[in-house]
Amino acid sequence: MTTHFKNMTFYWNRSVGKLTVALGLLLSLTSVPTMMAQKTTAKKRSAATATTAQTQSAEQLMQSYKFTEAARLLQREIDAARSSGRSTMRLEADLQRANLGIDMLRGTERVTFIDSIVVSRKDMLQRLQLSANAGKVVCLKDVLSEEQLRSGQYGQAGYINELNDRVIFSKSDSTGCANNLHIAYRVGNGWSAPTPLEGMHDVSCEQDFPFMMPDGVTLYYGAQGEESLGGYDIFVTRYNPDTKQYLKAENIGMPFNSPANDYLLAIDESTQIGFLLTDRNQKPDSVCIYAFIPNATRDIYEMSDANKKRVIHAAMLHSISETQTDQEITKSALQRLNQLRAQAQSASTSQGKHLYVINDHTIYTSLNEFRSETARRIAQQADEIRQKLQQLLVRQDELQKKAFSAKLTQSDKDELRETNAQIPTLQKQYDDLCKNMRVAEIK
Repeated sequence: MTTHFKNMTFYWNRSVGKLTVALGLLLSLTSVPTMMAQKTTAKKRSAATATTAQTQSAEQLMQSYKFTEAARLLQREIDAARSSGRSTMRLEADLQRANLGIDMLRGTERVTFIDSIVVSRKDMLQRLQLSANAGKVVCLKDVLSEEQLRSGQYGQAGYINELNDRVIFSKSDSTGCANNLHIAYRVGNGWSAPTPLEGMHDVSCEQDFPFMMPDGVTLYYGAQGEESLGGYDIFVTRYNPDTKQYLKAENIGMPFNSPANDYLLAIDESTQIGFLLTDRNQKPDSVCIYAFIPNATRDIYEMSDANKKRVIHAAMLHSISETQTDQEITKSALQRLNQLRAQAQSASTSQGKHLYVINDHTIYTSLNEFRSETARRIAQQADEIRQKLQQLLVRQDELQKKAFSAKLTQSDKDELRETNAQIPTLQKQYDDLCKNMRVAEIK
C-alpha cells in the first residue's frame, strides 16, 4: 500500500518497521550534538563554580559572611597541613573565628537602624554626638597630661561620665603586653593615678573605646582577642557590687560586630538613640557612625533557608532601610536624632566652636574660610535657620518642663504642639542648606 502526504511518499507494507527505525535513528542522530553540547555546558558551569569556590580564601568567605563554607575549607587545610607535618596554629585560630561567625549569624539581633554618616577615622570621636547626661567619649591625648601619657602605653579613647569626675580608659599592664581598662578620678584640674577595673585585667585581649551606661553598672567596650570575629569587636560587662568586680564580658554579636573593626557602641538613654562606630565596608582611614534604636529586650531573627539572605543582610548592615519595618517608630527616632544633633550644635556654638563641615577632611570654623562666595552666602542662611532652631529648642525645653510640673496652660499646649511641628521642618531646611553649602564649596 502506498500513502501520499504532500511531496513525500511512504511505502507502507513491510517497510513500515524500517521507516520507524529510520525516523528514530534520524531523530537520535539529530539530538546527539544538542545533548552533548548541553552536557558540556553543564560541566563547564560546574567546573567554573568549583573553580570560583576554590579560588576564594577562607578570609574572603568570612568577609562575605559564608562562615560555614570557610569552616569547611579551613578544616580541609588543617587536615592537609597535619598530614604534611606543617603547623596548624594559624589555621585553627581562623577556624575558631569561622565557627564563632556561624554562631553569631544564627543569633543576629533584630535592630532598627535610622541613619549613618561616614567620617574620617581621626575625627570619629569628635563626630559622636551625645546628650550631656550620657557623658562623653574623648580622645585620650586631649584628657591626660603629657606626663601621664609618657608614663605608659595608653589606648585611643576615654569615657568621662556626666559628672565629669571620673574617666575610664585603656592602659597597658605592668608587663606592657596588654591594654586593659583602668579608671582615674578627678583631682583638681587633673586626674588621679589610674587603677585597673577589677575583673577586667584577667582578660587576654586588647581593650579600648569604653562607654559606661548611666546606671554605672553596664560597660561597653571594644576589644581584640580570641573571642573577636574581626579586629575590634564590641563586648559588654556589668559590675557586681557584691564581689566588687566586673563580670566576664560577652561579645554582643551581630549586627553590631562583623569581620571588620567595630570600635565603639554608645547608647544615649535620654533620647533612646544608640551609636555604632565601625569601619566595615569603608575606605582606609574612614569610619561609619550608625544611629539605631536600642532594644528593651533582645529580639533574634529566625534563621531558615527561606530567611537566610535577609538575616545575612541584617547582620552585615547591607541596607539600613531594610531594617526599618515600622515607619512611625523610625520617623519618631529620626526626630529625636535631629534634636540631639541640633542641641549638640547649639552647645558647640555657645562655646564659640561652631563648625562648617565641608567633607570628611575639611572643617571650617569661620565664614572667612570659605573660598566660594555662593557657599558663604548659603552658610549664612544656614546660620539664620540654626539660630531659629536653637531658640525653638530652648522654648521647647521650657514648655516640656512646665508640662512635667503640670503647669501647662491651654495656650502653652498649643505653643508646644506648634513648636514640636516646626522643629523637624527647620532641621530639614538646615540640613538641606548645609548640603548645598558643601556642594558649592567643593565645586
